[in-house]
Amino acid sequence: MLYVFDASFTGTLIIPDEKNITVEKKYKQMKTHDEIWVPSVFTYEMSNIFMNILRRKRNTYDEVIELLSILYAIRLVYDHETGIEYSKKLLHLCNDYSLSSYDAAYLELAERKNAVLCTMDDDLQAAAKRYGVRVLS
Repeated sequence: MLYVFDASFTGTLIIPDEKNITVEKKYKQMKTHDEIWVPSVFTYEMSNIFMNILRRKRNTYDEVIELLSILYAIRLVYDHETGIEYSKKLLHLCNDYSLSSYDAAYLELAERKNAVLCTMDDDLQAAAKRYGVRVLS
């Protein structure tokens, strides 16, 4: 099975004060041969989340570095799609589903890979369902 994780889903999986037991349970049910894909924007989104954790003093720098280690222990496959056709597709998704370009990248990747989208974002879940992309529930 193929999955696409977004930053909201991953955050609830690894950040201690955001942990979600249901998300953790679903992650543990995934098989070792399943693939977990993320678009290249994922790195920037997770870095931004970690920076905000530091700024708000929710965790120390050393604790955030440990979270990075936990993140990179998840066997993620990074997609590096680029180009004008990719940009057009993202713009189309943004326009038709009122998404940010970041969220559109997750939706586009899930559709292209025929993967299950894993997100905690209600708007992205709704857009995925309208677009015909499966959402982890």
